[in-house]
Amino acid sequence: MNDTPTSPENNTEAARHDWESTLSIIIPAFNEEGGIAKVLESLHGALPGAEVIVVDDASTDKTANIVAGFPNCKLVRHPFNQGYGASLKTGMRAAAGTYLAWFDADNEHRVEDLVAMVELLIREKLAAVIGARRNPAPSAIRSGGKLFLRMLARSLGASSVSDMNCGLRVFHRDSILPYLGVLSDKFSASTTSTLLMIDRKMPLRFHPVTLNQREGTSKVQFNDGLAAIALIFRIVLLVAPLRVFLRAGLLFIAVGAVYGLYLKLAVGGPLGTSAVVLTIFGMFLCILGLISDQISQMRLNMERQSVDRQKH
Repeated sequence: MNDTPTSPENNTEAARHDWESTLSIIIPAFNEEGGIAKVLESLHGALPGAEVIVVDDASTDKTANIVAGFPNCKLVRHPFNQGYGASLKTGMRAAAGTYLAWFDADNEHRVEDLVAMVELLIREKLAAVIGARRNPAPSAIRSGGKLFLRMLARSLGASSVSDMNCGLRVFHRDSILPYLGVLSDKFSASTTSTLLMIDRKMPLRFHPVTLNQREGTSKVQFNDGLAAIALIFRIVLLVAPLRVFLRAGLLFIAVGAVYGLYLKLAVGGPLGTSAVVLTIFGMFLCILGLISDQISQMRLNMERQSVDRQKH
């Protein structure tokens, strides 16, 4: 019989092991030979019981060969490059865990932050915990777009949004799997998933994280202003078309009506083409918002029903 007392450290490890087997860590990787080995070593060292899935997005370097050298790691390979979001979705569909974590392959994320986020998720029974970077790299979304998305998040009911698109995050699988079909295949998957959680009123927390020095170069290429506008427009159409278009439409109608009354009463002339155009455009935006909202809700509900059918 072993009479050696159990230390607090051993208790911590035992408690951690209770949820390790229910955690799947998804790592999207594209030409990450410089950092992937360090990432896998740190994950296996701290969380040996967790499922680790690396999705190689058709890398042209030695990424896949390095991952294959880790027998406890599951390697999934794309036949051609599909994008960051597509890799995450492939990994989540292949995952067996109750809790799904996103973790970057460039050694930028810290395992201790991941552990703290999983424990927070389980302890408070949350749908998701999203990293809030203390020292973030320049965002892929320009400052104007970031401001708009924060305003959109607040309009959806979020009291505060610390970081819209940090790649380190943990979900309960039931909170994210129903919506994989509506996530972008590109880098906007992070931002879209954050807004989806907020729009669906899911219990969500942001947790401070610290970034390591990145191994290799960033794969985000987002210098095109038109691409930024397209991203924001897509997210709006997906999660909040009625809120945005209805408010904008009512504003145009109000401006058109006030301007028309001014021309009619103060100037004494006709309503004016500008006033009529503003009012009609406002009505068009309101109708567009109503139609877009119905389409958005139908799409989200279809995704959830599809997942429910697969369960049964």
